Amino acid sequence: MSTPAKSSSSQQKLIHSFPRRKSGENEGATLERALKILTLIRAVGLVLAPEAVEWDLQQLTPGREPLRILQRRLCLTELSPTDLPDHSDVFGPLALSFDIERLRDAGAMPVIYVPQGVGSPLSLLGTFCVNGVHHTKYVLRQLQQLRELSDPESAAKSSGMAVAPNYTLNLQNTDSSGHVVTSYSLPAVQVQNILQHVGFNNIPFDHSIGVLGVFLSLFCPTDNLHLGEPLGYYRQREWRLIAGDMRINDCPLSRELSEPEKQSLVAADPDFWNGSLCVDGKNVQRRDLAVVYEPTERWNALDLIESIYAPRSALARVQEIFGKTVPVRELTYGKRDDC
Repeated sequence: MSTPAKSSSSQQKLIHSFPRRKSGENEGATLERALKILTLIRAVGLVLAPEAVEWDLQQLTPGREPLRILQRRLCLTELSPTDLPDHSDVFGPLALSFDIERLRDAGAMPVIYVPQGVGSPLSLLGTFCVNGVHHTKYVLRQLQQLRELSDPESAAKSSGMAVAPNYTLNLQNTDSSGHVVTSYSLPAVQVQNILQHVGFNNIPFDHSIGVLGVFLSLFCPTDNLHLGEPLGYYRQREWRLIAGDMRINDCPLSRELSEPEKQSLVAADPDFWNGSLCVDGKNVQRRDLAVVYEPTERWNALDLIESIYAPRSALARVQEIFGKTVPVRELTYGKRDDC
């Protein structure tokens, strides 16, 4: 089978099309939902939607539940304008187009595709690494917690009361039922000295936690198991803007939404944003997990959008939402009727 020729790289853009059509939803309803989302983007910025990605650990450890990793991201696909109609048929009637170099400069990164296991132990290498990164982040979080507990100033601030000069840490390990398995009691100063030794000339624990969180938000399976497409995700050439526990020039990558902004999310798509995800054993509504990508002061996401593609029937309404701040282009489907 021959492979179709790719478009010139100079024409390639990073595209975010939205929203996917829901089961039983007609084209007109999908377009109305898309316009509500576009209005939200104009008012709030680029919202990073939460999703829990599952990794099957059964082949690594029989009986293990899937590893669920919370990712908050804006997904983009590398495309040329000629590829956009087929892409929009799947991912939605409106599309934001970004220049690749400008979005790279704003922090976008390609996803890290991880092959799922196909039976042999070596095919599980990718899943093993994802699981390892997840647990390494947990170990570093424990070290960071110990650093804070063993530091008198941090401990006093956390507890809201003064601590004795020679206070002792009482540490416990518990099983999945909450029963104490092991316990340790040792002077806080000894723990502090050990952690100072471990951290000498190294990246601080909290920074390392943020770095691993970024990688966990970039991991993507190669295969679309929902549709039975081998390499289905891999062939999408996906990039992402992500949220992570990192600070660049002392600025976090994202900010939480205000309550009015959360209500705007719900108004745009109540089924999605009123839904919930299981995070650390608790069900949390999506609207409470969403964040806005805002990595610098005086950030304006609209400066990044190169153009907006829309079907002919929606051009006027898109221009009404954005005015003249962003060029609006017609999304042409050839022989296919517009929405």
